[in-house]
Amino acid sequence: MKLKTYFTALAVICLALEASADGNTINVKTAAEFVNALGPDRTIVIVTNQPLNITEAIDRRVSEGTLPEAETYFNLETPPAKTARVTYASNTDGNALQVRGCNNLTIRSARGTATLLATPRYVNVMEFIDCKDLKIENIVMGHTQDGYCDKGVLELDRCNHVTINDCDLYGCGTEGFVIDCCNDVTVNRTTVHDCTYHTMHIFRSNQVRFNDCIFRDNREYDQLCVSNCNDIVFTGCLFDNLQGPLFALDDYVNFYSCSFRRCMMQPIDSEFGPQGYAILAYCSQLNEETSAIISVKKPTLRPGLWTDGKRQYRVTRSDAYRYVFTPLDEPENAFALNCISVKANDYITAPEFPCENRSRLVADAGRNGGTDYVRILDDGGVLQQSFRYVGR
Repeated sequence: MKLKTYFTALAVICLALEASADGNTINVKTAAEFVNALGPDRTIVIVTNQPLNITEAIDRRVSEGTLPEAETYFNLETPPAKTARVTYASNTDGNALQVRGCNNLTIRSARGTATLLATPRYVNVMEFIDCKDLKIENIVMGHTQDGYCDKGVLELDRCNHVTINDCDLYGCGTEGFVIDCCNDVTVNRTTVHDCTYHTMHIFRSNQVRFNDCIFRDNREYDQLCVSNCNDIVFTGCLFDNLQGPLFALDDYVNFYSCSFRRCMMQPIDSEFGPQGYAILAYCSQLNEETSAIISVKKPTLRPGLWTDGKRQYRVTRSDAYRYVFTPLDEPENAFALNCISVKANDYITAPEFPCENRSRLVADAGRNGGTDYVRILDDGGVLQQSFRYVGR
């Protein structure tokens, strides 16, 4: 009886150490703990600075028979277990970790950055499938070995509402990102570097944003590959030493206030202009001696109620640069305003703004008599519409 009581108490202590006060945060310090902690409705905090080799944890569970196999890279018809949240897929030189159907999952580092590694070069470091409300913060991901490879670093497949902040993705993976059949993906202040072939592939996805990211030293072939997508935007990003044709775009992609250095592209000869399907606005090409990214001034529009004198709008911020104006009486007629400030009070608007010749619009934002305002002007300075802040 005493022995049973001892083990019961020990189990309670272990659970208390694992979970935080809110019951939904799990602290991990080994690769095995990380893999075992994966699941929906939780925050996983990596509390060690030592790299975690998730391949070792996967292989151990595969050998024990406690990790189900899903689709493999050779046979995509193999169904996963119906209730499996974590599975693996095998390829030529090892196994890949797959996270499935885990909604409301956050993975972050407790301090600084944490590192997740994969040993096989023919698997992605991590794959997220059918996940919603996923957040990854302050994580380094890469492969332990360099050389020829077949898979990348991070793959998002059929995921919605994903936020990636302050991460570092590196080779030898073929590329940093594969984003397929996803909606509403935002990547902030993240670096993709030293990948073997490409920088990223984006397929069949909508509303994908890269803000203040750095893409550098990726080798060979087409670098930015986009196909069957809508609303793909790069803002304030640096593209440096990408060794292959930069744009492989089958759809229009917007680049706002981005910098290009040592990339294969046509010279930028105007503040606003297309390069095929790449629409460049206020972008710059840097010389060989310059490596600093353009400083982008963030907008300061207040969320809340605004009016144009005829109707009221609820203004919300959807990311670091974009504001959505929703008419209270006709919410289906909402439009977005991209505020990318290259110099004081000099903004460009998103294509959603309901006005002819909208690609040449600018917006003047400021304060007058203590009231915030936004004026939409055409490139000749003629006022198209104005809004003023009403309150919360």
